[in-house]
Parts: sequence; C-alpha cells; structure tokens
Amino acid sequence: MKKIVFSLFLLTFLLIIPTAQANAQKIGIMFSESSEKYADTVHPAGKYKNKDVSAKVDYSSTYDKELKAYHMYQQLGFDVHKVNEAMLNDLSSLKQFDAIVFPYTVMMNHTQRENVKAFVQAGGGAVFAFQTARNESAHFPQAGKPDISPLIFHVDSWVFEWDNLTEVFQSRFIDDVRLRNFDVVNTNQSHPIIQWSTQELGRNLKMTDTKTNWVEIIKPWQNQRSNIQPILFFKNYDYTDKAATMNSDTFGAAHAIQYGKGRVVQIGFKIMDYIDVVANDHWEEENRGHSFVGHSGSDDAKVFMKNALKWSIAPNNSNAKRYYNLSLYTDQLQAYISPNGFVYRATATIKNNGNVPARGTLKAEVFDQNNKRVGVSHERYIPGLAADATTNNADRRDISVHREKFEIYMKGLPAGTYTVRVSFTEGRPDQTGNGFNFKTMAETKTFTRKNGSNNATFANVPMFRDVPINNPAYYDIKNLYATGIVTGYGDHTYKLQNAITRVQAATMILRALHIQPTTQHTLQANDLQKGQYGYDVLATAAKYGIVSLQNGRINAQAPMTRGDMAQALTNGFQLRGISHKAFHDVPTSSPYYNYVQTLAALAITTGYEDQTFRPNHPVNRQNFAQFINRTLYFQSK
Repeated sequence: MKKIVFSLFLLTFLLIIPTAQANAQKIGIMFSESSEKYADTVHPAGKYKNKDVSAKVDYSSTYDKELKAYHMYQQLGFDVHKVNEAMLNDLSSLKQFDAIVFPYTVMMNHTQRENVKAFVQAGGGAVFAFQTARNESAHFPQAGKPDISPLIFHVDSWVFEWDNLTEVFQSRFIDDVRLRNFDVVNTNQSHPIIQWSTQELGRNLKMTDTKTNWVEIIKPWQNQRSNIQPILFFKNYDYTDKAATMNSDTFGAAHAIQYGKGRVVQIGFKIMDYIDVVANDHWEEENRGHSFVGHSGSDDAKVFMKNALKWSIAPNNSNAKRYYNLSLYTDQLQAYISPNGFVYRATATIKNNGNVPARGTLKAEVFDQNNKRVGVSHERYIPGLAADATTNNADRRDISVHREKFEIYMKGLPAGTYTVRVSFTEGRPDQTGNGFNFKTMAETKTFTRKNGSNNATFANVPMFRDVPINNPAYYDIKNLYATGIVTGYGDHTYKLQNAITRVQAATMILRALHIQPTTQHTLQANDLQKGQYGYDVLATAAKYGIVSLQNGRINAQAPMTRGDMAQALTNGFQLRGISHKAFHDVPTSSPYYNYVQTLAALAITTGYEDQTFRPNHPVNRQNFAQFINRTLYFQSK
C-alpha cells in the first residue's frame, strides 16, 4: 500500500513541479476564434464542384479544449500565453514564442498556414492536437448552406490535405476513420517523448475510448530525406467503418517530426477529450474541463502532452532542410504535316524527386524565331506530386510522377526553326496574387522544318556560349533560360560578371512572377519619364515593392545592390521567414534587415565567411541568376 501511495505522489510531483526549461521558455496556446465558432455551426449536406459535401453537425466546444490546454500547461509549470488569430496573421508576433500548441485549430487561412510553416522552419516548436489546419477560414460556411471549408474541396488532392502547410507534416492524408472501443498505445521505447513518458509513468502509455469517435489516418512519406516517426498507435478497436483502410498497428496515432530547425508533434486523435483539468474559468460546457464519458487515461495523456511540448522546445542543432527537386523532360517527339495542319507531338514526364510535395500547371508552347507563340498551347493542372515514389498508398500507384502525351496543331506553319517550351508553373491556379504562381522549371527543344519537307528534325536549345558547364551557376542559368526568365544578349552570351542593372533585375523578377508590365502604373521618378525604356517595367515593379525610389530617382541603369536584391526577392515572391543569423553590416536599424533575415531563413543567402552580407555591393548577373533560381525552389507553395 505504501508503494502505491508513493507512486501516486511521485506521478503527481512529476506532473506538477515545473522543470527549469519549462519556466525559461515561452509557450503560446492557440485560441482560434474561427475554430471556436465553426465547432458550433450546423450545415446540410450538398454538392460542390460535383463532389459530395457531408452534413456538418454540432461539435463539442473547441474553446473548452483550448482552455484545457492552457490550464494544463500552466499547472505543469510552463510559461503560457494566449495566441489569437491576429497574431497568427503576423509572423513577427510569433517570434516571441518557443513553441505553440494548437488544440483543434481546424480553421486557418493561407497566410496563417504560411506563418506557422515559417515559424517551425526557423526553429519553433509546435504541438498539433487533432485536425489542425484542415479547413480554410476564407471559406467559412454560410448559414443554411453546405460546409465547403474543408481544404480538400479546394486543393483537389489528398497530397495537399493541409495546403501550404502540408510539407511540415511530411505525410499523405489517408482518411478520416471511425473507431469504437479502441486504445492508443506506444509500441516502442526509442523516441525521447516515449522514453520520458514511460519513465514518468513507470509503464507504457495507454489511452482508451469506449465510444465511437473519428480519428485522422495519415501515412508518412517513404522518402530518405523525410524526418517523421510514428510514436503512438491505434490498437484493439472492435469496430471501424473503413475496414479496408484500417489495420491495427499500421497507422500512427501521433508522429514526431522535424522540419527545418523546428520540431512538431502531430496528434491524430482527440487527445484533449481524455484529459482532466481542474480550473475555475468560463467553460462553455457542463463537464468544465473534465474528461469525456467513456475515456480513460488522463494521466497518460497529460504526460504525453507535457513531453511532446518538452521535446519540441529541447535544444536542437539539426536542420531537416526542405529539398524541392523536380525533373521534367519530353520524349517520343514527332513533328509532321497532318490533315489538320502541322502537328507537334510528344510525351511529357514530370517527377518529384524531393522531400516536399509539388503542384502546378504543366504547359507546352511553341514559339517562332521572334518569340511569338504559334498554335494553341497544351495545358494541364497537376494538383499533387507526392514526395513519395512508393505504390503502398491509398491510390496503389506512384503519385510522385505525372506522364502524359500532348499534341499542338499549327495550321499553315511555314518552314523554319521553332522552339518548344514545356514548363511547370508552381502553385494553385485559383490563387492569382503575386508570389503564388511562378515557373520553377522548364525544358526547351527546337524543331526545324525545311521547305518541301513533311517532317521536322529536333535539337536541344544550346546554352549561352560564355556559360561553361563547370560554372557554379550553369544549371541555375540553364533553368532560367528554359523558363524564359532570362534571355541573354543578341550574340548568345550571358555576360556572367556584368553587374545586373535595376531594370534588368526587375524584368527578370516580373517574368518569374508572370506579371506583365503595364502602362496603368505610374512612377514619380525625376530621372525616368513615361514612354522611356524601362518605365513600365519599373513602375509595375514598384507597385509590387520590388523596387523603390532612391532620393526621388529610380536609377534604372544603376547596378542592383545586394540589399536592394533582398528587398526585390522578399517583396516580389512574398517570402516569409525568421532568422537569428547576425550579419555585422546589416544591423537591426538597417532598412534591409528584415529582407536579409528572410533570405537567410530560407537559405537563399548565407552571406560571406566574415559574417557580412555587403548590402551596398552590386550583384553580378551570375549571382543574381543563382538567387532567383534558389528563390523559385525554396519558396514553392
């Protein structure tokens, strides 16, 4: 009997007495106003874009779950603070926290998801307690109408279940599954969260739900560069509505993830419903912080949540870098005269070789020697290329690759040499703001049709003659040339070491962003007038914050400096990032500070070995190509 009393005392002591680390670090608890409101809504079933929309029923209080997390961590000795949606919209507001806990934060908008991703990538911790970021707050359901807020209705692929936050989870969403009378347990002792938890409890973890409840089933990407480990599992259930999907011990109930410099714990069951918290507060429901009927394992759930947070804020020097890598090529080329006109046929293959998912538009176009498009282009939106080449998934096929045949007809095409560009433009087609859609890669080939010939011959487009293959920027320039972002000079040179001018840099960024210079924008510069060369480009670029006036001058032909380049890339591509890297020559008072920190956070720049950035130094054409190409790869959304 004494041993039992002592064990209970020890457990209580471990749960309540704060650690020095917990006291020293600041923890945010997300209080999502839209998620709280959404829980109380009821909506009928219906249709959206020919898809069935299930009826939305009244959920238990999300606010109570947030309160429960807040008081639980406070009682465990953590320095907790409330995070609201306005703070989630502002990345700088998140920098104050070492970790953020998201209790049932189902509703987020694109900006909030991007900020959470940047927060974690920079080293922030996160605990996602069930259904995080599954719904789009911009589509908050209207009264009496079907609920189309689930992101799946807008991303069109299970590959992007969490939209732009998906790459943090490093998983493919499988399904929402109902289980009855099931356990959540650990089956190994290898992960620190499990080691710490079992040591505190003196036994393995076990949480039981005797009712029927929804759980989230996800499958980690089978990718050597992924950094995700299941640490809890579903076990011993006596009923499931998805028997073909669900197998005991196959799917994780919780996962430990590293993304960038940050750590994440994803929880796929309603863990807050197991927890008992005693606190005097404005609870919405009668159970006032107690565990739900039919649930057992409150101590286990508390210990797990404590150690999940502890692990997410533990000192961590590793960096699980994102690796965006697509390959694109065409084969089976044909070009000949047909009854419907001259036709170009080929098969395009695009494959994801990286550790982040990709989506975008595959497009094939034919251009004449004056760079005028001829014929009708072929276009296809690909909603998801998984970062996983295995076939052991719900689709039972490799969904990291897309391969399709296409043909382009060109009536009355005269003899000559033509360029075929097959490109991939990253991004959702329904998001049209700057920074959302941009070409990340392309392949170009030429075909030549001679007079009197019914067929054509093919060739690869030659690279600039002054850019050798051993140049460190060779593949960057090759890709930008293929995408049409750079064009070089009339003598087919690139002039690597020439300083890039402000108008040249602005032109390249606008091309990358698919923004056409327009006469609608004006520029109040005293050194460039409307109608002069570069005016429309710079006026359009200024509209998007890519360039700005300098003492009333736009300095179109002046070299682009490294500081101005940081501004151009950050504003143009709407980059977000948090960095703690110190550059001696870019103090916090510098107008370039935030821009340079953003580039450093995304590894677009590392600066020089002497810890300087040299913001006033000019950028040459070689380096600028490298910076743009890195930006395309590091900021895919």
